[in-house]
Amino acid sequence: MKGNTDSNDDRRAYFRINDRLLISIKPLEPESAWELGKLIVSSTAPTSHPHHQLSSLETAFHHLTDQIGHADRDVARALRMLDEKINLLASNVQHLLQPIDDTQAQAVNLSAGGVSMLSDQVIPPKTPVEVNITLLPSGLPIRAVAKVISCEQLVTAQDGKAFSVRLAFTHMNESDRNILVKHSLTRQAENLRQQKQLG
Repeated sequence: MKGNTDSNDDRRAYFRINDRLLISIKPLEPESAWELGKLIVSSTAPTSHPHHQLSSLETAFHHLTDQIGHADRDVARALRMLDEKINLLASNVQHLLQPIDDTQAQAVNLSAGGVSMLSDQVIPPKTPVEVNITLLPSGLPIRAVAKVISCEQLVTAQDGKAFSVRLAFTHMNESDRNILVKHSLTRQAENLRQQKQLG
């Protein structure tokens, strides 16, 4: 399959985080994977779509706060804290309007280049799969085509899942990849703050 494919070096360059999210994977035939991959890479959210608007605003906001930070670090820090507060309120409102059933969330190791997770099915290496992710707590959906890097049987099954599967994203549109990068950085910053508070 050709398309928006990352090299091994590119995948290693992305931040990896331990996270909990909603995820489903479905094995595909190579031809179906190629067609779906083309569709995903070329798809764009309408400019009126709330997720698209929020993503554009976030990008512009972070660019401006970076510029302000060069002149006044305290003002830039206050603006970022205000942005976090607004994001938290927006997330709570979204959950009220569109509740997400996060009882099926599972632990994963995630980056913008791929994901590793536990699975209840054997999926041979090199198999193309469709991946559907819902990030928590934002509820942002991510859709991609990935390739199975490895599928190893666990010594002891966990939560009814007996296999550890590693996937590398081969086809993902740029907007979703940027969302994953931002999500990973946000999670990493939250973890660092928690570590400092505990330390």
